[in-house]
Amino acid sequence: MRHVSLFTPSHTLIILFLAILLSHAMMAKPSLLRLAFLARFSAAAAFTCPQHSSPITALNAAKKHQNKRGSGSGGGFGGSKAKSATSVTPASADVQSLERQWDNFASITDLEIFPPGNPEDEDYRHFIVADVFVRIGPDEEEEDSNPGTGWFRTGKLVAADEIDINSAFALQRGLILWTAAAMWPQLSAKGQAAAKLMQVGFLPPSMNMADETEPPLDDEEADDVQILPQRISIKGDASLKKIGFRPDFNPQGFTYKRRERSAMKVKKSGLDEIMEVN
Repeated sequence: MRHVSLFTPSHTLIILFLAILLSHAMMAKPSLLRLAFLARFSAAAAFTCPQHSSPITALNAAKKHQNKRGSGSGGGFGGSKAKSATSVTPASADVQSLERQWDNFASITDLEIFPPGNPEDEDYRHFIVADVFVRIGPDEEEEDSNPGTGWFRTGKLVAADEIDINSAFALQRGLILWTAAAMWPQLSAKGQAAAKLMQVGFLPPSMNMADETEPPLDDEEADDVQILPQRISIKGDASLKKIGFRPDFNPQGFTYKRRERSAMKVKKSGLDEIMEVN
């Protein structure tokens, strides 16, 4: 698993950090989103280190209201059991829907995990990001013979403006499960019989990203994962345009990073300007 540490160095250390970053990018070929994060935070380090609030209140609060071992399944590879009091239709589980929600994620977050700027600024936009995980839960009737799988890091989800984070999960649950099954053979290999046991889990946002070789979370990390409840009521004026989902890597047979490529060009330009100044 990859980790990134952020700090506020002097200009001399910034140059050294950027040089190491560029060298690492050439050798390790990390994901586009990771490079974008690094470029963005490297640029911020030349001025001020942004201050962010504590981990997501809504995500931490969920721990108090659910039994981690006893939560229901996710409803199958493309299943979604959102209970909605609105007319919003959940995101469908297909390629076109993944493209739209991936675009939404890039547009809302600008490849950040916390909202940049000050809430009092005119152009400030509030959003909440969560790390997303999927597993096949244990079969309660045959737990000894069918223990399920570990938690596989799948991607990141965002809810913007007034949208409740739980509503964002409920509206995209089917898409998340479908994407995870395409990303991780360990999940799809279990077949349709195990699909009903699939579960979505989440943690506060991090800079961690998975690749195709990533193992499931170890037991210590898995203890912190919160399981999404089986049924969630959609709150408020929910809209698919105000939520998004971005897988950590392209599912098998799928290539799509259109908007992120455009965003990356802007971030690279900013990085070049910093290097020229220093």
